[in-house]
Amino acid sequence: MTISEPEPVITGKLYYTEESLKYEPDLAKFESEFAPKISQYRKELASKMPKDTILKPGQIDGELTIPEDFDAVAFKDAALVAAKSGILSKKQLQIVNLSGVEIVNRIAKGELTAVETISAFIKQASIAHQITNCAMQFFPEEALERARELDEYFSETGKTVGPMHGLPLSLKEHYAYKGKTTNAGFSSMIDNLTEEDALTTEIFRKAGAVFYIRTTQPQSLMHLDSFNNITGRCRNPLNTLLSPGGSTSGEGALISLRGSPLGTGSDIGGSIRAPAAFCNIWGFKPTNKRVSLQGAWASYRDMSNDMVLCSVGPMANTPEDLELYMKTFLDSEPWLRDNYVIRLPWREVDLSLDKLKIAIVMDDGIVKPSPPVLRALELAKESLEKAGVAKCVEWVPFNTSEGLDICYTAYNCDGNFNHRSRYEESGEPLAPLSEHHMRFGCGDRGLDSLEMLQYLHKRDSYRQRFADMMNEIDVDYVLTPAYFAPAAIPDKIKYWGYTALYNILDLPGVSFPTGVVTDAKLDAKDANHVPRNALEEYEYPLYEEELYDGFPVGLSLHGRRYYDEETVKATKLIQKVIFEAAKGV
Repeated sequence: MTISEPEPVITGKLYYTEESLKYEPDLAKFESEFAPKISQYRKELASKMPKDTILKPGQIDGELTIPEDFDAVAFKDAALVAAKSGILSKKQLQIVNLSGVEIVNRIAKGELTAVETISAFIKQASIAHQITNCAMQFFPEEALERARELDEYFSETGKTVGPMHGLPLSLKEHYAYKGKTTNAGFSSMIDNLTEEDALTTEIFRKAGAVFYIRTTQPQSLMHLDSFNNITGRCRNPLNTLLSPGGSTSGEGALISLRGSPLGTGSDIGGSIRAPAAFCNIWGFKPTNKRVSLQGAWASYRDMSNDMVLCSVGPMANTPEDLELYMKTFLDSEPWLRDNYVIRLPWREVDLSLDKLKIAIVMDDGIVKPSPPVLRALELAKESLEKAGVAKCVEWVPFNTSEGLDICYTAYNCDGNFNHRSRYEESGEPLAPLSEHHMRFGCGDRGLDSLEMLQYLHKRDSYRQRFADMMNEIDVDYVLTPAYFAPAAIPDKIKYWGYTALYNILDLPGVSFPTGVVTDAKLDAKDANHVPRNALEEYEYPLYEEELYDGFPVGLSLHGRRYYDEETVKATKLIQKVIFEAAKGV
């Protein structure tokens, strides 16, 4: 079943195409004032890695070889390093493979201590960082001290301090942490000491979480990739020649390698869903204003951008841990502390497969999915229909370019003032994708007040028409790729359409592993594909079957606005069906 004829795709207006941008790097200033600070920052980070976890290049256990340079080879065996190297004991390997829910339950029963739990994750996080460069700050001594305090409390009272008692929790670096610097990927903020915790940090600390690592993000936070001038590039844990996605790149890499059971991310264009899909884990972007942004640093100065809002959410290896995160946060009644947050507790919902009505995006009309992603989508449709879902239809693109025009313009409605002013303070060089972001939508031109109001109207009209279309074909969920390929090539990903569209729509979304694995023989590039526009002409040839061979494929499910609980529950149900079908292929 199809729903409508797609409108002609107009992609030219998605980008500001003036020859030059207003920002010009001041490399002399950057080298003299900031390069020494960056060097010291990197030395301090390296010094925090426990000596007994340091990896040495060469062969391990006769089967595994640690390369000299993880950027130079397609290292795909990161998941084996902890066991093969003997750095983690048998019990520690068991601990890091537990889910967050299992960890807090075992600690509450006295079967695990907070100290032995965090000790295992410290080792695993150190290994993960050495392979992927996922950390921006690492503070194991503080974590051990906190764990000892929690164990003492449990020993004395027989009780836990809260629902996350003893749970190792990782944080994307741009969430403020009391007494530590927070730079949000900008070199100019390398000395930005934050005196108070972000509200999310504070709430999870009170719930008993143990913080030990803050993870990396790209320059400016506005890439679906990961490179900044402070710590460099983060690598994909499943193939170090590929990107872990962004901007919550460090969380994706760390959690994928079991260096953390649960972490905090943020998403304004795909920054949770893309890295979750690229790193073969679970990631949840809630509807806006469910989780607090209070104390989260970015480029904005004394202003906010209500046209497209950032959504804060969890990343984990299981969907149950996504629910643990959301329930713990919302049970604390954060709306009493942050007027931004809507008073909407986490609800228990009852869903079954035979109640699910799903539309599947086989193509958004702008960039066709690569062969392995298409294969995953086709498997999803076939397996869900066999499993007895109420409805499973193919979604024909609904004015994708119109939605992206609104979204991309929203990103730069200030004429790049905020980003440019952050860059000017350091003179730092722009990463290729930072410049690309500054050319989104209206770019340096920005919007005047009348244009802003017009775009807000366009946004709300587009949201309503999209919801009307879901009603017309009677579906509650839209299953999509996270990107046209299973992951991105570093510095290359420019198309955000499969994720950013749902940011301007403000729909909740969950990325999840499908169990489908790229096979170079099955998933050969379509050599006869004729590009439909300049974006597809650039992006589609980036897929090379040999580079992606053996790489897992993730997908994303989006639900109706504020149907967050239903979207997570529905994803759990359909993921199980697709995953089982992939195993049987």
